[in-house]
Amino acid sequence: MELKRLIKINWIKSVYFNFHYLPIKQAVKLPIILFRSKLLKCQGQVIIESDTISTGMIQFGEYLVSLYSNKGMVWENHGGKIIFNGNCIVGNSSAISIGEKGFASIGNNFRATAGLKLTIHHSVKFGDNVLIAWDVLIMDTSFHRLKDSHGTFKNKGYGPISIGKNNWITARCMILNGTKTPDYCILGAGSVLNKDYSNLKTHILLAGNPLEVKAEDVWIDLEDHDIPEYS
Repeated sequence: MELKRLIKINWIKSVYFNFHYLPIKQAVKLPIILFRSKLLKCQGQVIIESDTISTGMIQFGEYLVSLYSNKGMVWENHGGKIIFNGNCIVGNSSAISIGEKGFASIGNNFRATAGLKLTIHHSVKFGDNVLIAWDVLIMDTSFHRLKDSHGTFKNKGYGPISIGKNNWITARCMILNGTKTPDYCILGAGSVLNKDYSNLKTHILLAGNPLEVKAEDVWIDLEDHDIPEYS
């Protein structure tokens, strides 16, 4: 790791976070590194399920995108459980909030560059190789329930979210409770999702409001997706 990055790490909070949440055999390796981070609540459980535990495999709050302020990341866990299944990066101006009964499973090679707002009060699951762009909101509850004129509740106000593997969630998408996506799926910028789309084909681009398939036989290869020089 470069010296400049080592200097930017909040080592005190990183040590606290690891030894507070993880077994000692894992904690001593400091697999979770916090850059500029605000710890509002550190209850519940953090579990790493990976064959390999290495220093910095999970990183929170690094200043990755200059268009967003260097506010690091907010962490708030009121008693729920979050499982990391491998490498994970959550960049600057982001926040993760876990409710008392919330559950989340984060797949290997998860990357959210900046401005992610993730609210987990029921259940949120991500497959492997998920890339999340700027200003994405993911919430498995609306925090409110609707009633009819007779006072009968018409909805639960929450529902599970399941994001397939190799999904690219582009800028300013809003993913609400009840959303399920297929593997190898691209979500177009500004899309709003609140349904089960997992029965659709893989390798598709979903976009528009209402959401529909805009392209087929497409996907993003995270190991080969740089834009070439302008010609």
